Amino acid sequence: MLALLNDFASYQSYLSSVVRFSSWCSNNFLHLNVSKTKEMCIDFRRNRTVISPIVINGEPVEQVDSFKYLGVILDEIFSFTEHVTAVQKKSQQRLHVLRKLRAFYVDPLLLLRLYRSIIEPLLTYCSICYYPALSVKNRNRLLKTSHVSAKIIGLPTPKLSEIIDHAILKKARAVATESDHPLSTLFRLKGDTVV
Repeated sequence: MLALLNDFASYQSYLSSVVRFSSWCSNNFLHLNVSKTKEMCIDFRRNRTVISPIVINGEPVEQVDSFKYLGVILDEIFSFTEHVTAVQKKSQQRLHVLRKLRAFYVDPLLLLRLYRSIIEPLLTYCSICYYPALSVKNRNRLLKTSHVSAKIIGLPTPKLSEIIDHAILKKARAVATESDHPLSTLFRLKGDTVV
């Protein structure tokens, strides 16, 4: 459960939502596994309030500072530093494969194809959601992996920022052309560009 709490009223609203959700589960014969449930409170204030864990069916829910959701590690201030660290660690393991293959004098075009299939997806997975919010330091950490890959391969790799910008524009175009989408009013198409 993810909570963005600004004041006491939002906290009370959050608690009542949890109670309604818990009772809905009971009424619909669904068992809520509290041991697998996590609570993460989002608080951007300097002086964060310590909130006691919520209790569901007599069991306290574990509070966490970060949580992996659909492959992206979310933290309580949305800095994505833990996610970038995990991506960097995975890419370093895969860069080892490139280094070993280069030692066997594998064709650089094949190495580039391997980079595009095993490292680039790591760097770009779900990036349209978190990349715009990354700090310069975290962006540079991802770009460093791309630059190191280019040095190993001996050919330039596609620019990470261009790949992500293309993905964002592609998604915005899809939203703009679909009139039933809730965000379609935010985007307009002018020719082939989104405005």
